[in-house]
Amino acid sequence: MPAFEHHAGEPLRIASHPSVCTVREVAVHLLDGAGTPWVKVFAGGTTAVIAALSAGLAVAAFPCRLVTADMVEVSEALNLPPIPSQSIVLHSSLTDAMTRETLRAITAVFSEHRRNSNRQISLPAA
Repeated sequence: MPAFEHHAGEPLRIASHPSVCTVREVAVHLLDGAGTPWVKVFAGGTTAVIAALSAGLAVAAFPCRLVTADMVEVSEALNLPPIPSQSIVLHSSLTDAMTRETLRAITAVFSEHRRNSNRQISLPAA
């Protein structure tokens, strides 16, 4: 698989979800604040971003739970700012027992993942 290559002096090539994505907005804000020039070369849903990363087209802010075996952490190598953990909030107007139990199960899974994770969302590359 092709590896991502970044050449000094060129803007950092990023792949992301559409501009309404909170993680993308945080990443772009941090890159701008650090004075890191960037250019969006790919936008799409999660599966499409994974394909772009795997093809070596760009880097992306990506949750650790979705990182695939062919992605590598490049934040330190590229001197990128760390991205803080994000909160997840579930809202539901449904009050039946099955929905409440499902929401409790989803909450438990994310809580356990957060407790067991020592890593933040990072900028991996293919």
